Amino acid sequence: MSAGTWMAYGEVPTRRDRNVLENFIRPVPRTRRRPQRKASSRSCFMTESASKKGRHGTVGPRAEKIVWARAAGRCQICNDSLIGHLISGSRTANKGYIAHIIGSSEDGPRGNADQSKALAKDPDNVMLLCDGCHRVIDRDERDKHSEPVLRRMKAAHEAWIARSVGLRPASQSHILRFTNQIAANETAIPVDMCIAAMQAIGRTPASFDPIDLKLGITGQQDDGELFWAVEPDDLVRFFQERIKGRINSGQYRHISVFGFAPMPLLMKLGQLLPDIHDVEIFTRHREPEPSWTWREGASEMDSRLIEGTPGGKMVAIKLSITDRISDDRVTSAIPDAPLSIWEITCASPRHDALRTREDMSQFREVVRSAFNRVKEVHGEDTQVFVFPAAPAACCIEFGRCWQPKTHRPMEIFDQVQDRGFVRRLRIE
Repeated sequence: MSAGTWMAYGEVPTRRDRNVLENFIRPVPRTRRRPQRKASSRSCFMTESASKKGRHGTVGPRAEKIVWARAAGRCQICNDSLIGHLISGSRTANKGYIAHIIGSSEDGPRGNADQSKALAKDPDNVMLLCDGCHRVIDRDERDKHSEPVLRRMKAAHEAWIARSVGLRPASQSHILRFTNQIAANETAIPVDMCIAAMQAIGRTPASFDPIDLKLGITGQQDDGELFWAVEPDDLVRFFQERIKGRINSGQYRHISVFGFAPMPLLMKLGQLLPDIHDVEIFTRHREPEPSWTWREGASEMDSRLIEGTPGGKMVAIKLSITDRISDDRVTSAIPDAPLSIWEITCASPRHDALRTREDMSQFREVVRSAFNRVKEVHGEDTQVFVFPAAPAACCIEFGRCWQPKTHRPMEIFDQVQDRGFVRRLRIE
């Protein structure tokens, strides 16, 4: 009787029959075969001598660690980070390539029959690069990347990394950016430019988030009365809310200031920044390319004070750094007044007159001297009017030099197209 008819006939199978039935219906096990691994055409553990004739082995783990450490995990040409991948979301993806300066093979890029073997595992002969830069130096633009060129790139990047990470906590500074619309223009101040300028003088950011004082009324330019009725008060309020308490409490021990705004507002900002606090003010350079980094070299600005006629109680101070200001422009703004016209100027007023930190230091001393001399010559009750044509950094420093308990209040003017100098705000 077949196994399929037992139940149909109502018979009870014996133990032997049950064993036969179980064997009949048990599935036959399939034979599992391990998939064969394909031979890898590229293995990170494959020695170069095994993968290509004439090569002299991999760099080696010790040398590779040295190269990664010196480069701080960044491409030594474009400075992109080589850890993590934004699109995939991987925070641990390794995008770095170890590239030889003198090729590890004499037939490779910049190969040398005498040196390739000797320098193949030397960390001083190896750069850390991203995929794109690796392709450029070894394939697309090999002729433009000779051994001396790559060695200079490697040395410059490693020196920059060493300088950046070697700064002590005491070198930390908070970035303060003050921007406002000038006429129809509104200029941004990139954070990376701020950081580069700070690192050039031995400072490092205390926070990734800058302190931003960004003012401005939508649709209002700085030549309108509404703008000046609102902006100075907004600046004071924002400064007190965001900065003053942190300065007084010691949370902000050093501030690096980057400003681009109408000159009277910059002077107002300078007044708000305490002169006793540690502040570094930077200026924007236009040539040879936009930058906020101080230029190297000796001071050429040669700030100087030209005193006005003695006597009288009304003093005009011309701040002629980026341009000359004629006396007629001053007297037109304050007609029929017995003015004594003083001037703070430099050897050759122009837009790039302020170039070095020494220039700024000399300017600061001249401004302090001017304030003191005006007080000595004209007395305690003198009215002071200021007519600026100066870089933003000079305007901020001018405001910082003014002392409320020592110096007279000042009326600050601003140049308006087709109107001349117009009174804008008061520092007191």
